[in-house]
Amino acid sequence: MTYLLSFRVFYPQCPLWMRLLAVMSIPAFLAAGRQVAAVPQKADTTAVVELVAPRIIAVKTGSLLEQKLSISAVQKEQITTPLLTVAGAVVARLPQGSGPMEDRWQFNSIELSGVYADWQRARAEKEFNARRLIKIRELTAAQLNSQKLAVDRLRKLVATGTEAIRDLTAAEANLLQVQLEGQKAVYEAETALTVATRSRAALERKLLQEGVDPLLLESSSSGISLIMADVPELRISLVAIGQSCIAQFYGIPDEKFTGKVRSLAPTLSAQRHTLRVFFELNDKDDQFKPGMYAEIGLGTDPRAAILVPTDGVLHSENTDFVLISAGPGLWRITQVEVGENINDRVEILKGLQGNERIIGNGAILLKPMLVQALQKDTAGAKNQAPGLKQ
Repeated sequence: MTYLLSFRVFYPQCPLWMRLLAVMSIPAFLAAGRQVAAVPQKADTTAVVELVAPRIIAVKTGSLLEQKLSISAVQKEQITTPLLTVAGAVVARLPQGSGPMEDRWQFNSIELSGVYADWQRARAEKEFNARRLIKIRELTAAQLNSQKLAVDRLRKLVATGTEAIRDLTAAEANLLQVQLEGQKAVYEAETALTVATRSRAALERKLLQEGVDPLLLESSSSGISLIMADVPELRISLVAIGQSCIAQFYGIPDEKFTGKVRSLAPTLSAQRHTLRVFFELNDKDDQFKPGMYAEIGLGTDPRAAILVPTDGVLHSENTDFVLISAGPGLWRITQVEVGENINDRVEILKGLQGNERIIGNGAILLKPMLVQALQKDTAGAKNQAPGLKQ
């Protein structure tokens, strides 16, 4: 009745039968609307991001997260930027001149100069004792040969009856005495040479500890400076003898100098876990002074390198990773070894071959999944270890 009165008020000109039909249709229309509203919509339960396999991350296609990921294609480029940058210092220089080399060497400390002087004396003693040993051996051999000839002559004379037997016996005794004295003299000369050799070797080790390679002190030419730098143990695989380098001194900031790696220390520092590397720089213009510090870029020879966006490298547990495309919406966690940063990119030394597609900007958004994957790997390795209960 309420619907009929309302319809009559708003549409008074309509016939009665039309008003009745409209009023009768209203409840059915409202019931149908309630039924439509009661039908639930099917929800999308697909996860935006999840681990679907060991070290495989799935990102929902078309999701807001996927839209925030920047995809980069990995390409090889020809570069000359350093593989590694370390700090170094001038430890010695050999200026040009006509005087003896040992008098012209300049060092960055008095202690180093004193060790070098002792090392030079040890070298002279070693050379002297080596020559002395040769002469003593020659003298002993000559004396022994002369006495043997005298004994042989007396034996012949005694056999013919022209010499007494006592003369032969005395000559044979002299032969034994010469032999013993000669062995003693040779032994003393050999001992002196051994002591000199050990003393020189000890001083060579001390020179290395003080920061100078003694071999370079003997073989370097005039007008050079020797630079020493410590390379971390984890980076020593990037260093090789003959490798090109570039140095920029703090005292000469507007100029760069090229050089080469001349030698590597035979052992690592037990305290710092570093390897000492020795460089040689041309110093014809007398620009460097012992004690000057420089930034050394190692490995500047032209090479084909793989560069990726810095934001695409994720660091976890002392290891670096990138996310490589493994199919639509799938990304594989891949371990890499990184080098130096070059502007907003970083060189990949191991782990990539080129032509891969990786996530650049936005990769940090997936780091929680990377950490979760690594934790699962660690837990799985512990469960599979021998002796552990399943």
